[in-house]
Amino acid sequence: MRALHAQPSITRHRQRGIALVLTSVLIVLLMAFVGLAIDASLAYATRARLSAAADASAIAAARSLNLGLTMAEQEASAIARARAFFAANFPDGHLLTRGLDVDVSVAETAYRTRTVTVSASVNSPAMFMRVLGFDDMTIRAEGRASRRDVNLILVLDRSGSLAQTNSCEPMKAAARNFVRQFAPGRDRLGLVVFQTGVYRAFAPSMNFRSGSPNLDSLISAIRCAGNTSLAQGLSVGYQELRDLSEPGALNLIVLFTDGLANGVVADFPMRYTSDVRYGDGSGSYSSTSRTYDMLPSPCRWVNPPVHPTYPQRYDENHLGTRFSGPWNPAWVSIAQVATKRGVLTRSGSGSTGSTRGLYQESFSSVGTTSSIPIITDNQGCGFSSNAARVRRDIAYVPDQDAFGNATDCCHYNMSTERFTSGPYTGRIRPDKPSAVLKAGANALDSAGRRIRQDDQYNVVVYTIGLGDFDANEPPDEVLMRRVSNDPSSPTYDSSHPEGLYVFAPNNTQLNQAFARVASEILRIAK
Repeated sequence: MRALHAQPSITRHRQRGIALVLTSVLIVLLMAFVGLAIDASLAYATRARLSAAADASAIAAARSLNLGLTMAEQEASAIARARAFFAANFPDGHLLTRGLDVDVSVAETAYRTRTVTVSASVNSPAMFMRVLGFDDMTIRAEGRASRRDVNLILVLDRSGSLAQTNSCEPMKAAARNFVRQFAPGRDRLGLVVFQTGVYRAFAPSMNFRSGSPNLDSLISAIRCAGNTSLAQGLSVGYQELRDLSEPGALNLIVLFTDGLANGVVADFPMRYTSDVRYGDGSGSYSSTSRTYDMLPSPCRWVNPPVHPTYPQRYDENHLGTRFSGPWNPAWVSIAQVATKRGVLTRSGSGSTGSTRGLYQESFSSVGTTSSIPIITDNQGCGFSSNAARVRRDIAYVPDQDAFGNATDCCHYNMSTERFTSGPYTGRIRPDKPSAVLKAGANALDSAGRRIRQDDQYNVVVYTIGLGDFDANEPPDEVLMRRVSNDPSSPTYDSSHPEGLYVFAPNNTQLNQAFARVASEILRIAK
């Protein structure tokens, strides 16, 4: 019986022994798990910091691909920038690591696209896992950033209001700084400047910094004078991009202005009949309801010599029978002067002032400050003798400008700007300053719409406006947002390329405005 009573005691001792063994094993396992958790947390933190450093250095390197005149210099600059950024974000020995290795490469990975790759590896020490034979862990991370090369046309307003408000020089300085943000040998930049007329100042080129002349020198030579043919400037900039014929590139236009679109370039029909319109603003022709007898001849002539045999030909020099031959150069067909291409402008401010022209639609120098020449016409029309009389010589403003942009809609309703009686009823009046101003704005709006709807080239338009001070008229900000398809535009269309409008309240902030546009371009170029 005693032996039977001793058995439970032995069992209890055995159970206590097993519990001790299990507890010891569990403690060891728990320590291993705790050690693994601590070491894993350290490794995770190390990898996160390593990955962030690789990403940051790759982005910084991609943005520095514009530094240097050659591609070799640009790649060297990018690699140096990547290493500098990596060292700042993950210095040697950071988080007790050792054996840091960083590799930076620059390669062309797609059409006109360069990719910077930053690969990094480091050994993270094991604190508790050494008991299991693990001294450290190798951690790797990789960062990539790509930069698309751009085709960019800089379209700069150089009208007289910039000179009047002392903004011409600040504009030039800001534009020059803007150009320096891009990569010679990869990016292709061009320059279009406009006032009354337009000038293709610099054909798009990758040698925009090293060529002779170069963009920097041409921008520096700009002098400001004349009116503001905004639609013409934007349309010519768009033509420059289309002429490059690179639909796979990042195609961009940056348009700067300080004022309203007060010039319209078009093929203007000549006036062949009498009607009632404003006077020409000079001399005795100041009445707002004067009737001018325009029959039977074009322009403001009164009964010039008509060839007796060929009534559709008249003597452009008013020399009558001196030239008897019908095909002598003096005898001109009416059909030859059915239209005349030029720039009709509004001078003055607001809806007041006068309409003037026809000016030549282009000029030949960034440095000219004289007025754009009136169209030379020896056919008796008023273009060459008195600019203001053009309102008597032009029949009406056509519904499209010379580039196919609509002048009759859509930013402004033109119902109050049309003839209400006479032979040109329903047509846009060339004699009302407000009509010319609105037609110019509509043409600009139409140009912006036509550009962003081009799904082949997917042109992105950025607009910069300079604010109102002194006697200057500020840009129409709603119109500028429409042109660039800015998200704040009332006509914003997310299915087409999204641009940006930036406003500079005064000329001291022009550099910041251009810099912001450059930053946006570099952002979408990634």
